[in-house]
Amino acid sequence: MRKKWKGYLTVEASFIMPIILFLYLLIILAALFLYCRSAISQDNFLLSIRAGRFSWGEDDYGEVIYAEKDTSLWLAEAYVEKRLDYKRAFYPFFPTQERGCIVRDDAVLVEGRQKGSKASITKITKMINPITGIRQVRSETT
Repeated sequence: MRKKWKGYLTVEASFIMPIILFLYLLIILAALFLYCRSAISQDNFLLSIRAGRFSWGEDDYGEVIYAEKDTSLWLAEAYVEKRLDYKRAFYPFFPTQERGCIVRDDAVLVEGRQKGSKASITKITKMINPITGIRQVRSETT
């Protein structure tokens, strides 16, 4: 016996396929969001480490490491802001919106808020002057 209705599978597929395609798109966007969040977190951590190791230009240490000779004292905040502006172009869909650097006597705090998120990404590292650390180790070994 022949069926009376033809093409009923096509009608069902026309309802199911957009749902499946939407789910794929949702998974891809979630993956991009997490990728950008981890890249921003990594950049904030590396910049906080670099800003915490500045010798403030007094011993010409930072100028050699970062290849920028300057006669005045270095400002870690300016360096971090410049690098954050440069790195912002590398986050495809969810770049940082608000960002900042706070340098205290003992720590450096670098934070940023990702587009589409209310939570900020904050990294704090301890300030270490490499010159004094190297001198201390050398004086202990001799």
